[in-house]
Amino acid sequence: MEKIRIITWNIGEDERNSDGKLTIDSYDYIVNTIKNENVDVICLEEAIVKSDCLPTIAEYITKNTDLKYSVEYELSDSHINIGCKMGVVICSKYELKDIQNVLLDNPNLVYQVNENTTYYSHDKGFIVTKVDVITLIAGHLLPFHIFKETPLNYLNIFEKADDKFINIYNENEKIVLCGDFNFGDIKKLFPKMMEKCQETIEEPTKNNKQSDHLIISDKLECLYSEVKENIFDHKFIISEIKI
Repeated sequence: MEKIRIITWNIGEDERNSDGKLTIDSYDYIVNTIKNENVDVICLEEAIVKSDCLPTIAEYITKNTDLKYSVEYELSDSHINIGCKMGVVICSKYELKDIQNVLLDNPNLVYQVNENTTYYSHDKGFIVTKVDVITLIAGHLLPFHIFKETPLNYLNIFEKADDKFINIYNENEKIVLCGDFNFGDIKKLFPKMMEKCQETIEEPTKNNKQSDHLIISDKLECLYSEVKENIFDHKFIISEIKI
């Protein structure tokens, strides 16, 4: 494998639907994107991994595209598709090896909007896996802004992850780190890792801010990267990376 095309994409809300719910039409849109963009690996956040009314997105992608390998990490209840479980999903043309999950500490934040609406912080984390010669780290960080907080007040959570990631880098210097991080300046969250890595693109992905990131280590080369509008509440990032 000389190069690889990767998408990172938060698919939590289909904005065509008034309630944001995902449907089979939402899934078909993702499948068509994979085909049209000639994607080798797709990393999804807020993806349905358990449901009584829908197939899981991993099942649907592997049945309807060339991405025949998949892994999923259940993290929380879905706040949009009620009764479903959501998490991080990776689907790939290439075999996924040495899979492990990294669960971040949950600060157990609570924010009461009114007597009818209370937000509780969900578990967040990453999947780590080998894709050919690359180690892929894909995941989701907590939206601290929902709780009127900043992740900079909880750097102990990210220090543990940063140490974990740099140890992974020391084992394999060809790293892709991606996902919805709900924060713009990743150097402040993962300073050790970002000394060895660079963004493939720096553009807003939601509400005029960069929430989503696709980062590569200095042993890889980005040939192309773009942020693209779509039907979901997050734009996706697609990058072509030279191995």
